[in-house]
Amino acid sequence: MSSADSGWLRDLAVRGVLWRRLLDWTITNVPFYLHPILLWFCTVFFFFFAAPARRSLVANLAVVLPGSNWFMNQLRAFRTLHTFAWTIAEAAVYKLRQAEFAYSIEGEAILDELAAARGAIVLTAHMGNYDLGAALFAQKVGRELRMVREPEADVKSAEHLQASLQQIGAGAVRIDYNTQGAALSFDLLQALRNGEIVSIQGDRATRNAAEAIGRIFNTDVPLPSGPFTLAFAAQVPIYPLFVVRLGYRRYRIILRAPLHLLRSGPDRAVEISQAIGKWCRVLEEILSQHHRQWFAFTPLLMGHAES
Repeated sequence: MSSADSGWLRDLAVRGVLWRRLLDWTITNVPFYLHPILLWFCTVFFFFFAAPARRSLVANLAVVLPGSNWFMNQLRAFRTLHTFAWTIAEAAVYKLRQAEFAYSIEGEAILDELAAARGAIVLTAHMGNYDLGAALFAQKVGRELRMVREPEADVKSAEHLQASLQQIGAGAVRIDYNTQGAALSFDLLQALRNGEIVSIQGDRATRNAAEAIGRIFNTDVPLPSGPFTLAFAAQVPIYPLFVVRLGYRRYRIILRAPLHLLRSGPDRAVEISQAIGKWCRVLEEILSQHHRQWFAFTPLLMGHAES
């Protein structure tokens, strides 16, 4: 197979760049009233052809909703994929058309506290529209946000996503990738000490990050320990924050009380363990209410991935 053929196949893969470019073209050239039909057909396509992601969704739903049957979880997985299709489409709409979006805030007093914080970590999850949410957050509080992400598997997809996030955030969202290892940790620590806000997704551990075991829905889950280690070292609070989709171009920003890791506590390990436990309780609450917006496309819950 020639390199040209190989490159074309990579672009066509589920994680390839072709779908992202096609989405941008659709948003620009196809009337908005046809978007729901196209998104439904895309959901059907990926439901069958992105089988590993579908199986992970079903396996994780079985833990979040104990007692639910396999068939119902297949339907829930389809709805999750459909919601995901809407979120990435609406992020593209915001990027390309600068369309108006309505959003409400649950925990506005906490948001005001976060906006005034001298250094803070925003801990979120792979749910709702976290890219659009980052832009709305930065716009609302009037501060730059540093977002730590796992890199895309495809180089062209990564370049497209990087450009999109910069455009969506209008320069107020800075992207860092966790492949930088210890260098990134020191950089983020310095940023926090300088009073910046750093956003990290805390519902799954990645290959390039240190992890700790949390317990969600009576199941052991590998979670990133980095956010908690950074918060302890920099002595800044952790703010649980989630962005969920309510309907057509409508979102809600949900905040929960900050987590504080104190040096005056028993010791570092105990403080971090207790903070992870509190984070797990917050995750349980949010995932129970918004499980169809949890884009858990990899087997996150240990021992529960489908074969």
